[in-house]
Formats: sequence, C-alpha cells, structure tokens
Amino acid sequence: QTKTLSKWMKEQNIPGIYEIDTRALTKIIREKGTILGRIVSDEIPKNLPPIEDPNRRNLVASVSTTSPKTYNPNGQPRICVVDCGMKYNQLRCFLSRGACVEVVPWDYDITKVDYD
Repeated sequence: QTKTLSKWMKEQNIPGIYEIDTRALTKIIREKGTILGRIVSDEIPKNLPPIEDPNRRNLVASVSTTSPKTYNPNGQPRICVVDCGMKYNQLRCFLSRGACVEVVPWDYDITKVDYD
C-alpha cells in the first residue's frame, strides 16, 4: 500500500517539520553551529525538561572508540584512522582493498603509530 511520508511518520510517532525553508535553516546551522531547540505542536507543553546544551560535553569522545583496534594486520597500505565518529562503511572500503587499518581514539597520540 502506498502512503505519504507524512502519513507514515504519523503512524510511527516520528516528529517532523514542514513549511520551512530548509536551505535557510541549513545556512544558519552551518554559520552558527549547533542550535538548541524543540519541535512542538500547536501548544507548548508545560513543565518541559530543560534542553541539554550539547556544546557543554565532548560529543566526539562519546562516539569515538575507546582503545586502538587493528583490522587486517598484514594488509597494505597501513592506514591510521582517528575515530571522530567514523562511518563503518569507510572501514569496510579500506579493508575490501586489502589495507591494514588501525582505528584509534580521537585523543590518541598518532606519533606512536606506524602508518603509510
């Protein structure tokens, strides 16, 4: 059965926005960085919890690996990936080409790693 994206989102309880200039919004976010906000319906509910400011915590540390890991240790070339929220398809692409990939945390001292 065919249905609109809007109908499907409502069925899945997924919030969405419409009638907004997404190009302008993208430009604002690009220029100002993360912006705090909420998506609300017609009436703003009372007693909402405060919005957590993501700029107050290290978001990279929360998505980075916590310890070095080597994939395909005998492969060539040797690639060191600093994980700042790496997409795992990037790792799969390197490995499918025979590379040795060492994935290290965001704050790792890469001067200690031997790579090409």
